[in-house]
Amino acid sequence: MKQLRSHIELLSQPEIEMIYAKTLLLLERTGLKVPNDEILDICHSLGCVVDKATQTLYIPAALIEDMIHKNQAPRDKEDFTPRKLTGEISTQVFLVDLLTKEKRYGLMDDILKGIVLVEKLPFIREANSVVIPADIPSEMAEVEAFKMIYTYSNKPGGTYVLTPFSARYILPMADQMGLKHTYLFDTISPLTFRKETLEIALIYAKHGHPLRCGPLPMAGATAPVSAAGTILLTNAEVLGSMFLIQALTNSLCPFDALAHSVDMRTMLCSFGAPNQALFGMAMAQMARYYGFTTLTNTGLSDAILPDFQSGFEKGATAIMAHLTGSNNIGCQGIVGADQGFSFEQLVIDNEWLSYYNFILKGIEVTEESLGLDVIERVGFGGNYLAEEHTINYMHDNYWNSKLFKKDTWEQWTAGGQKDILSNAHDIVEKVTSDYRSAAPAIDKSKQEALNDIAAEAWKEYETSLKK
Repeated sequence: MKQLRSHIELLSQPEIEMIYAKTLLLLERTGLKVPNDEILDICHSLGCVVDKATQTLYIPAALIEDMIHKNQAPRDKEDFTPRKLTGEISTQVFLVDLLTKEKRYGLMDDILKGIVLVEKLPFIREANSVVIPADIPSEMAEVEAFKMIYTYSNKPGGTYVLTPFSARYILPMADQMGLKHTYLFDTISPLTFRKETLEIALIYAKHGHPLRCGPLPMAGATAPVSAAGTILLTNAEVLGSMFLIQALTNSLCPFDALAHSVDMRTMLCSFGAPNQALFGMAMAQMARYYGFTTLTNTGLSDAILPDFQSGFEKGATAIMAHLTGSNNIGCQGIVGADQGFSFEQLVIDNEWLSYYNFILKGIEVTEESLGLDVIERVGFGGNYLAEEHTINYMHDNYWNSKLFKKDTWEQWTAGGQKDILSNAHDIVEKVTSDYRSAAPAIDKSKQEALNDIAAEAWKEYETSLKK
């Protein structure tokens, strides 16, 4: 079977080399703001120039080049075969009901419902917390979210870890589960790290848990408005972050580059502008140039509703970046540009990923699949419905969807003239009808261990309130 192969390009080789050269200058001359003396000392021991008075890290070009050289994949092994696409979930503040067009703050109950739903969505690879629960103290939200995910999910998952306090309890939970949790080691663009981010990174590194990066400069706000300028800044932040991660963990993370632009009219971060396709393609090419795998923030949309705008923006940006070499896409189930999470949107996103992966699978060309004998037997003006060849091959050659309908007008009318949102809602309700009765996915000893860790976190939190 021949799978789809692609090699589309946005940047020329001289342009790629120019971006890389300017990136090395930027990291060496301007550097990164790293407000953590321990990390600065580690980098200084590796040959970096450090200014503790300004908390600035200057990374010599030779160190970046050495990092790339030691970790790049052999160029002669590229086969330009796009990998299967799957999605994950980005924890949101709000839960959106697209049917009533209302939103509210998230609850712990929503996280459980999300876990149960994701179990039935094969193209959503992780059961991350769908919301930040507002019905418990914010200081405990991450710990309780992890406890629930580890207790009930058969898929890996988690949520954003925002405080060192949370990290100190989440990592023992992961250890109890025999899992490694990856911390998202992000910059605050341009070229700055949050003090707490660095503290959390050290906690993860010392406990043997991995880090990965995902800088998100926004053209026109936290990055130059020119696409080229944003690509340069993103490239510098990604390579700089990768260097720091290697310094802390002695391992390298993927080249994940999440460049965006802002809408110059509203100053909202844009998820579905044509720029997303351009940024995705450019960063995929940069990653391929270095010999790294990459994720780009494509497959997203600015649309509030799952309408034509939503489908076109998701499809166009994902396809262009993926066929340029991006290995994965942005998080799914999001309403607009981080306006909230929708269960129905997640079901729709799982379906378009299924559709897209069916195309990537390619076609099988063999003596049997060509079916010369059956074509000759049916001859002129016949049909193939009753042929054994049809029975043998229809399941592999026909994409069957319960959501993307292929009805006649009469069938659609008889079914209540439902749109895709209503159909997605029906699936959500069916799959999660008894989610509050979900059985734990782990044994009692692990449940007790997780409960004990969470209880210790609650004890520390409650003690802090008395000070």
